[in-house]
Amino acid sequence: MRNILLTVSYDGSDFHGYQDQYPKKLRTVEGLLKTAIRETVGHDIVLQSAGRTDKGVHAMGQRANFRSDTPIDLGNLPKVINYHLPKDLSVTEAVEVPEDFHSRYGAKRKHYKYRIYNRRNRNGFLDRAYTHVSFPLDEERMREALKAIEGFHDFSAFIGRYASPSNPKRAIDRIELVRRGDFIETDFYAESFLKNQIRIIMGCAIEIGRGLKPTDQLLKATRTLERGDLGPTAPAEGLILVSIDYD
Repeated sequence: MRNILLTVSYDGSDFHGYQDQYPKKLRTVEGLLKTAIRETVGHDIVLQSAGRTDKGVHAMGQRANFRSDTPIDLGNLPKVINYHLPKDLSVTEAVEVPEDFHSRYGAKRKHYKYRIYNRRNRNGFLDRAYTHVSFPLDEERMREALKAIEGFHDFSAFIGRYASPSNPKRAIDRIELVRRGDFIETDFYAESFLKNQIRIIMGCAIEIGRGLKPTDQLLKATRTLERGDLGPTAPAEGLILVSIDYD
């Protein structure tokens, strides 16, 4: 029995998030992926997923592992699984990992990217993959604010509704913001993130970029622990899970 690790990519626009919500008949990434793998290998499987993205969030490097005695060559396995998947969801790689490997508990670092299209009028070609902000944004103010929350902080104010983690304290290893013309990309690197944490951070960062909040507002919220200090949650379409690393 092999332990097989998959790399999964999807456009999250038309999914009700990653997590399977059985018995609800909702279109989820995990639900479709489990069905496709089962049809490929010919038996039921237990899928262990590295993380759960929310409704509308995309991924280029989601990870999930399962065990199977399938004789299909791992080089061909993604192609066979993809035959059973829709166009907005695909497996891009399959590798064998040690028997005790778990895609969630073995993760060492996650990389997310938040993308903004900053121009007065929206662009329909970009709407599914970028958050459109029509007001001018000062990226230097945003960068200063984001740099201030690198490191270890209490992110109790940065948690999505209905989430209740046992420990809201997290360390963000690095945040990098780059502007290229009308496009602003912000990369987040950490071992783990809280539900909606990045979108809440970016919602506040956008208001800072507009001059509506001071540059120390994000850092202030790590001390007051008040959700109201941060403002709106940024839209899901700008967020992408880029990769999950294990070494």
